Amino acid sequence: MLSEKKIKLMIRLADYEQNQGRIDLERTKYYKLDYIRHEILKTLICVTCTVFLALMLIGTYHIEFLITNALELDYARIAKYFLVIYILLLCLFSFVTISIASVRYEASKNRVKDYYSTLQELIAFYEEEEESSKEESAL
Repeated sequence: MLSEKKIKLMIRLADYEQNQGRIDLERTKYYKLDYIRHEILKTLICVTCTVFLALMLIGTYHIEFLITNALELDYARIAKYFLVIYILLLCLFSFVTISIASVRYEASKNRVKDYYSTLQELIAFYEEEEESSKEESAL
């Protein structure tokens, strides 16, 4: 038997599963620490690629200077300078990633808890309906 409350619950569950639920369920299948580590790994790869591309762009822009002064440049000092910048960028973006990933994970976790409680409520409706149909058939 269809009831208005059961239909509303089913619509709410289906809407969540089609929209935000996909992302939330994907996030919460990991432990929080594993999700944050995954996000940090993605950040480290992106920062490394970005720094490498920026270094190549700067080198290309100053190619004439580099070619004319190739024997006189202090490559060790230049490498240390870029290494320090790289490490500082990694630390900065890792900190930002940890903060954002923690907030996103907790929000997803709360929404998934609400989803499962709604799902339990729907299951309770079905169990009540099944019990009442058994009682009616017994009469």
